[in-house]
Amino acid sequence: MVAVNSGVVLALGLAMLVPLALSLLYRDGSWASFLVPAALMVPLGAVGLRASTRRRGGYVLERDVYFAVTLAWAFAALLGGLPYLLEGTFSSVVDSFFEGMSGFTTTGATVLADIEAESPSILFWRSMTQWLGGIGIVVLFVAVAPELGAGAARLLGAEVSGLTRTRLTTRIADTAKVLLVVYASLSLAQVLALLAVGMNPYDAVVHTFTTVATGGFSPKTASIAFYDSLAVEAVIIFFMVVSAVSFSLYYVIYTRRRLDALLDTELVVYLAVLSGAVLFVWGVLVFQGDYGGSWGRALRDAAFTVPSIMTTTGFVTADFDEWDTAAKFVLVALMFVGGCAGSTAGGLKVVRIVVVFRTNFQEVFKMIHPKAVTPLRMGGQVIPEEVRVAVLGLFCAWIAVFVQATFLVSLQEDLTLLSAATAVAATLNVVGPGFGQVGASESFEAVNAFGRAVLTGCMLLGRLEVFTALVLLSPAFWKR
Repeated sequence: MVAVNSGVVLALGLAMLVPLALSLLYRDGSWASFLVPAALMVPLGAVGLRASTRRRGGYVLERDVYFAVTLAWAFAALLGGLPYLLEGTFSSVVDSFFEGMSGFTTTGATVLADIEAESPSILFWRSMTQWLGGIGIVVLFVAVAPELGAGAARLLGAEVSGLTRTRLTTRIADTAKVLLVVYASLSLAQVLALLAVGMNPYDAVVHTFTTVATGGFSPKTASIAFYDSLAVEAVIIFFMVVSAVSFSLYYVIYTRRRLDALLDTELVVYLAVLSGAVLFVWGVLVFQGDYGGSWGRALRDAAFTVPSIMTTTGFVTADFDEWDTAAKFVLVALMFVGGCAGSTAGGLKVVRIVVVFRTNFQEVFKMIHPKAVTPLRMGGQVIPEEVRVAVLGLFCAWIAVFVQATFLVSLQEDLTLLSAATAVAATLNVVGPGFGQVGASESFEAVNAFGRAVLTGCMLLGRLEVFTALVLLSPAFWKR
């Protein structure tokens, strides 16, 4: 669909005017890196959008939706990486594409070793890409382009992930705007909170961009560890956790004043797993002696790192690559769990993990009671069989992609298996840092160009939850 991709080009061109203005304000010399692409993208996108939306409404084929959404993310990453090339941040299209994809998919993996060496406007754009990608470029487009009619519903359905209602309101464009209001409200609240604990305005804004989007890019090489502030960490922990909760719950609580929404099964499980993991990791760090006798510091680092990984944000306050094996295993497992469906977080999502586990228990029960009728329930509602099958299919596809991508990345001889596997886990689940050569204190520089290309594909697959992008590889897709 030309309209969607033209809208993305236009939106990105307009978005680049913000770091352009910041560059002029800071006089950091990076203004041309934004002006040149913006001058080309704004008119091109405007002309394409106007030409493609003259006819309102109409039926949109599923194949067009999948192709448009996948292409929109690829375009965003490619065009969003242009400032890096023009600035000289990267000399390779592969690297700029990797960084752009990591931004828009809110992954947070980077090939920059010295982040502070970049200009303020480049780092602002780097974080801003995550904020734009967090809510989804396609959702942004649907919110401002109701001319698509029925096509808007299909686009939003392909973009909003998880076992959650696509429509929160009668009109699909209003649903997209509701999501935007929730997103913007969380962003504003975090900026104010960070300012209140002493962070300067620039850092407060860029860290808000990447916290609410659960992205994890920071203008500091040391990430949040740079500040060494309990107050800053507490604010970021809170907003990481709430940003990984389904936005539809916030809407229900606000509009219908239904506090019982807080008893949502996925939310309860999410908070329980999060709390349990923090306590477990803290216990491991204390009893294995990783922190000596400093129980308080161990709790502080566990309370930050666990939410950072589970919400797939990827901020760092401690080098968890040095932790005990049991603690690292928990972190890797949490990468795959992720946050709640309908949030900005990545991973398989908590609700799907619940469905998988309940299906396993159900099958064991059937072996003992073969004549029993045991419908799969969640939150008092029966999960339709087609939904259960879809969840199991996605789970299998996710693991298959992880295994195959790990094999491809591990073809690099000087890359350890741990590094290769966690690099794939971190990008497929849009987390950011892995372990070993791509650990908390490292970048993805150790991965060669082929591996970075594979990991770029993993980011796209993880953001679109595999099937939306994989369907393009099916021969049947291209048959009319």
